[in-house]
Amino acid sequence: MGGMGRSQATEAPWEVQEPYLAAGFGRAGELLGQGMPAYYPEQTQAQFTQPELASQKAVTDYIGSPAVQKMQEASANQLLGTYNRANLIGRYGGGLMDYGKAATRYGMTQGQYAGMTPFNQGQLSDLLAGNVNTSALAPVIGAMGRDVMSTLQGQVLPGIRSQQVAYQPGGSSRGDLVTSQAVQAANQRLIDNAQRMYSDAYSQAQGRRLPAAQMALGSQQAAQQLGLAGGNLGIQAGGMGLSALGQYPSIMQAPLGMYGALGKVGGQQRAFNQEAINQAMAKYNYQAMAPQQALQNYMAMISGNYGGQSTAAASPLSQVGQLASIAMALGGSDIHIKENIVPEAAHWKGFNVYTFNYIGDPKPRRGVMAQEVERTRPDAVYDIGGVKHVAYGVL
Repeated sequence: MGGMGRSQATEAPWEVQEPYLAAGFGRAGELLGQGMPAYYPEQTQAQFTQPELASQKAVTDYIGSPAVQKMQEASANQLLGTYNRANLIGRYGGGLMDYGKAATRYGMTQGQYAGMTPFNQGQLSDLLAGNVNTSALAPVIGAMGRDVMSTLQGQVLPGIRSQQVAYQPGGSSRGDLVTSQAVQAANQRLIDNAQRMYSDAYSQAQGRRLPAAQMALGSQQAAQQLGLAGGNLGIQAGGMGLSALGQYPSIMQAPLGMYGALGKVGGQQRAFNQEAINQAMAKYNYQAMAPQQALQNYMAMISGNYGGQSTAAASPLSQVGQLASIAMALGGSDIHIKENIVPEAAHWKGFNVYTFNYIGDPKPRRGVMAQEVERTRPDAVYDIGGVKHVAYGVL
C-alpha cells in the first residue's frame, strides 16, 4: 500500500445537450462581437410647452414692469403717509388720532370729559350733580306773580269792596279782614305753583344725571373710535386709506394667479409629453435588447452540468483512510477498508463471518465481506464512492 497515486474524475454534458449548447455559445459570441445596442437616440426629456413659456415670460415681464413698480411705490407712500394725513384733520383742534389718544388718558377730569360733549364744564357738572337752575325759574315765577296780582287787584279786591259798600256803607274792619285773606290766598297759590315748578325741575334734573354720565362715557368711546378711524383715510382724508391699502396684495396677485393657471396647463401638457417619451424609450430598449433576452431565456432552458475535470493527488493510505471513514459512517463491507481480519467458524446465510476493525479505528467489529457476497448475490452489493456495501436487508 505504499507510493503515491493520482485519481482523476471527468464529467461531460449530456450528449443531447451538446448541439444546443454549441448553438447558444455561438450566438453569444456573435452578440458579443456586435457589442451593446446604441442608447436611445431620440429626445429623452420633454421640453417646456408653449403655455409654460408664455406663463414664465408673462410673470417675468409683469414683476419687472413699470406699472408694478409704480404700484409698489404708491403703496409705500400711502402707508407711510397715512398717519401723517390722519393728523391733518383739525376739526377737533388736532388730528383724529391725537383726539382719540386724548380720550384714552387715565383719570380724566370733568372738564376733559366736557370737552368731548356739547356742554361746558359747569353745565356738565350740574347735569351730573342733578342741580336745578333756579335762575331759569325766576322769570316764570315773576310772571306768575304779576298775573296773580293783576287778577287780585283787578277783579278780586274790587269785588270785595263793592260787596262791603252795598251791605255796610262806610266800610268796616270786617272788610279789611276779607281783603287780607284774599291777598294771602293769592300769595299761597303763587307759592304752591312755584313749589310744583321747582319739584318738577328737580325731578327732571335727577333724571338727567345718569344720561349725562352715559353721554360723557359715550363721548369718550366715540373719541377713541375717531382716533382709530384716523388711520382710515377712505372717508376722513379723501384718499383710499388703510382700507384700500389692504386690497393691494389681492390686486397685485390677480395677474400672477392667471399666469399660474396658464403655467399649470402647460405643466400638464409637458407631463403628457414626457410619458409619451418614456413609453417610446421602453419600446426601443425592449426591441434593442430582444436578442440578448432571447439568448438568456434559451440558455436558461438548456442549462445544466456542462462538465469539467478535476485532478487530485493522494496516497493509497490516505485514500483507504478516507474510505474507512466513509465505511464507518455508512456501514461499508469492503475488504479493502478493513484490517485484522479473522474468520469465524460461524456462517450467516451461507456467507463467511469475520471479525475485523476498520483502518484507522481499533474498535472490533463482525460482518461479511462485500467481495464474497458479490460473487453470488451481486444484487445485494452497491458502490458508494468506490466503497462496496452490502444491503443486509436484501439477503
